[in-house]
Amino acid sequence: NVIGQDNITNKNDKRFISRNIIVFIQDSDGRYVICKRASHKKVDPNLYDASVCGNVQASESYETAAHRELKEELDVDCSLEFLDKFFNEFPHKDITRKHHTAIFYGRSDSPITLNGELSEYVKMSFDELHSAIYDRPEQFCYGFTQEFKQVEAKLRERLSQN
Repeated sequence: NVIGQDNITNKNDKRFISRNIIVFIQDSDGRYVICKRASHKKVDPNLYDASVCGNVQASESYETAAHRELKEELDVDCSLEFLDKFFNEFPHKDITRKHHTAIFYGRSDSPITLNGELSEYVKMSFDELHSAIYDRPEQFCYGFTQEFKQVEAKLRERLSQN
C-alpha cells in the first residue's frame, strides 16, 4: 500500500521504500537488451542494467509504469508479462536504497532509440548474460544483479518457448 509520496531526492534522503519496475526485453533471436546507464546518472552511472528500469509514480500501477518507462527509455511498445515482485535492498553511497520491485518480460524486435538516461545497449543471450552477471558483477548495477537472480529460472523457461 502506498502510504505517502515525495520527489526522488527527498525519498532517498528520508530513506523511504520506493516502488520500481524492471523490464527484460528479448528479441526473436533470444537475445536480451541490456542497457548501460549514462555517465550523468546519480545512481550506478556507466553500469549495465536491465532493458528498462524506473520508478512507479504515485498514481500508477506497476504495469502502467513498465509500459511508460519502456516507451520513454527505448521507444518500444510491446506486450509485457508479469514475472515477479519482491523487496530489494542495495547499497548506494552512504544509504541503503529500498524498493518493492516488479519485474516484467516482453518480446520485441522493434528498433531501439535510447533516451538521455542511457548511453548504449548490447544484446546478449541468456547464457552470455548469466555468465557476465556471475563472472563480472562489477559491470552491472547491484540491484539488477539481484533482480536477475530473482527471476533467473523464469527467464530460463522462456528459452524453451522461443
